[in-house]
Amino acid sequence: MRASRKDDAMALEFRCQDVGVACGTVTRADNAEELVAKVAEHARTKHHVELNDTLVDYAVTKVRPAGD
Repeated sequence: MRASRKDDAMALEFRCQDVGVACGTVTRADNAEELVAKVAEHARTKHHVELNDTLVDYAVTKVRPAGD
């Protein structure tokens, strides 16, 4: 899977609810590659979804700096 085009210099977060999933999980990581790996693991174990490149590309549009 590809990492985000977002800035890797700051902590990042992803919220499942931002992509329309009824889930309160907020995933945080120090860089985009780590965040994508954590989100993919969460999607697989909690939502039974394997993220393909299209889903990753959509998800990274919802990544934000941690704390925003």
